[in-house]
Amino acid sequence: MLVRRATRKLLAPLAVLLVMQTAAAAQGSADARIRLGDKSYEQMAYAEAIEHYEVAADKGAVNEHVTKRLADCYLRLGNTEEAEKWYAITVKFLNREPQDLYNYAQALKSNGKYKEAEEWMDQYLLTTMREGAPRRSNISDFAKKFMYDIDRWEVRAVSTNTAVSDFGTTWLDDDRVIFASARNERVGVQRTAAWNAQPFLDLYFAQRTEAGDLVNATALEGNVNSKLHEGPAVVSQDVSTIWFTRNNLFKGKAQKSNNGIARLAIYKAEWINKEWSTTEQFLYNNSECSVGHPALSRDGKRLYFVSDMPGGNGGTDIYMCRDQGGQWGEPENLGPAINSPYNEAFPFIDSNGTLWFASNGHPGLGGLDVYQAKPGSDGRFMVAVNVGAPVNGPKDDFAFIIDSKGERGFFSSNRPGGKGDDDIYSFVLKRPLEDRFLCTGFVIDDEDESPVIDVEVQLLAADGTVIESTTTDTYGKYTFTVEKDKEYVVKARMKGRYDGEQHLSTERIAEQQIMARDIHMVPEAGIWLRGVARYADHLGFVQGMKVSLVNITTLFTETEMTGEGGDFDFRLTPNEEYEVLIEKQGFWRMSMPVTTVGVKQGIIDLNEAYELDFEPIGVGTAVPLKHQRWAQNSSAPDPKAKAELEQLAERLMTNPTLIVEVGVHSDSRGDADAALKLDQKRANAILDVLRSRGVAKERISAKGYGATHPVNHCVAGVQCSEEEHAANRRVEYVVTGVLE
Repeated sequence: MLVRRATRKLLAPLAVLLVMQTAAAAQGSADARIRLGDKSYEQMAYAEAIEHYEVAADKGAVNEHVTKRLADCYLRLGNTEEAEKWYAITVKFLNREPQDLYNYAQALKSNGKYKEAEEWMDQYLLTTMREGAPRRSNISDFAKKFMYDIDRWEVRAVSTNTAVSDFGTTWLDDDRVIFASARNERVGVQRTAAWNAQPFLDLYFAQRTEAGDLVNATALEGNVNSKLHEGPAVVSQDVSTIWFTRNNLFKGKAQKSNNGIARLAIYKAEWINKEWSTTEQFLYNNSECSVGHPALSRDGKRLYFVSDMPGGNGGTDIYMCRDQGGQWGEPENLGPAINSPYNEAFPFIDSNGTLWFASNGHPGLGGLDVYQAKPGSDGRFMVAVNVGAPVNGPKDDFAFIIDSKGERGFFSSNRPGGKGDDDIYSFVLKRPLEDRFLCTGFVIDDEDESPVIDVEVQLLAADGTVIESTTTDTYGKYTFTVEKDKEYVVKARMKGRYDGEQHLSTERIAEQQIMARDIHMVPEAGIWLRGVARYADHLGFVQGMKVSLVNITTLFTETEMTGEGGDFDFRLTPNEEYEVLIEKQGFWRMSMPVTTVGVKQGIIDLNEAYELDFEPIGVGTAVPLKHQRWAQNSSAPDPKAKAELEQLAERLMTNPTLIVEVGVHSDSRGDADAALKLDQKRANAILDVLRSRGVAKERISAKGYGATHPVNHCVAGVQCSEEEHAANRRVEYVVTGVLE
């Protein structure tokens, strides 16, 4: 359901009932008041429901139903202080529900009580135990992270704010913005929304001053503003069209869902004769779900919006439609990188194609927080990054817009210190945002699975340089802030235990902005084998590789799969010979010997002896052999070339089903026929080395190509540099197939 406190700013002001505010003067018993409160609650008249429930509570009805309803009403209206008070009572009841724990944690977080919020959120996560969901919330750690570098932003309230709700700015042009307000400057009877007892929202525009303030607020011209709510909007680049949010109307009447709720819809208006004239509804408006908060790409070819339509990730999600010749195509959900199981709202696309939006489902500082997501090379938005304080804080922060220079803009918030419910704030972004994430985890004693307290943990760069050190807290927990597209090692040191470590790469960091790495400390006794499998062609570690440890004498085999950090470990027996095989479908396999002869205890690190860099098997993809050089007119490989070929032979023996061709190439200078013959001799010499090392003849072939397959423009008769000619003198192998 779209109308939830979790997206109060999406809907609270926009919410949606045609219920006029009435001051129910009902008297009588607590039960009667509860019934009246329930009726108001079901109609989403939360301000009215609170009055009834509080009278019932005063009459002694402080039961689970009343306390939960009071807490929920206050949470939906953004009064998190009162919500916290009533949830604190609710969670003490024996039949409390998991959602009560979640809501209580959210209220505490919105009140800046991050440690308490983390404790209750962790209880919620343990209660639900959803598959794939995190088991720890790390709320307090994220709070510290998001308060990093707060002087990056300069924030202040604008002059046009009033004592009622003002929010949801969008650009009208370079000097003006449109926003929603409950200031109600209409002549006649003042109508109020049952949701929060404030006047219905209308759209206004205001002038932007050189200092970034907003002044001279004026209601939009034309028939955009109706008797109900109008809210977040977007204007086309040529200022000819506005798409805006409104209660779903038909012939002036709200269209209600089957359960009696009037939903949100998107409408289009055009600038005609110096006023906005409503012409049509958005194609995907629906009386059974809300559709609102439109945003446009710079070229107007993609329309973004927010909806609770079926099939989403949960709560409200952000969708996108493509312009298909004047008609909007089917809505496309932006996916889990953007949409969480909770609520996303207020999308905005800047001049660079970056998405800014509000969410209470990604790690944040309070209720709704503002996030940034940059577009990837495939057009999809990458991981959502919290923009941090002071734009974000414990309360709701949302409706972020930024100018084409990427320096100034506006957002909305219900933070303390403003004039009213929601206020508009201007900002200056002094430095670009950084992609910063969290690495966190627990240090655990491997013998009894207990947390290790007050132990040193280091964050190391890929080259072993210590970046930061910390100690575990009373729960055995450590936390570091890390940057995107980096590799790290997290190492823990403890007396009586071998150093424990975890590897991580932030190249493909999850949408939760966090990487969890628990470190197990094993006793400083016995022999341990460990290693880390990496990608050969890019940053990161290969998860899910099968690692087999074979005792050569007994043939006893142990296996395990590499973890998120590409890591594996085994306990070994002294005075034994082993073979380690590492494999995963689609990758070249590796095999290597390990001995414990003469070893009593310690760590055997395979990465110190071997490059555990795994390449995908690309059928038809040429792989260069870097050390194949010959004396002039010679076909005999030198020692370095021979050693490289022996390594290739070993690789092929470890991957016994692959069929490979080796190709020898020359540049275009000299006699072409002679070059072709010499290349074939060299190819045959390579073939001899590989076959002498056990590679079956049906699996390997070699061919001399001369200058027939250049990699650049340097064919015969074309003048080229020595470097360009050298690029064509090469030896490479290609996987051509797989033995059946």
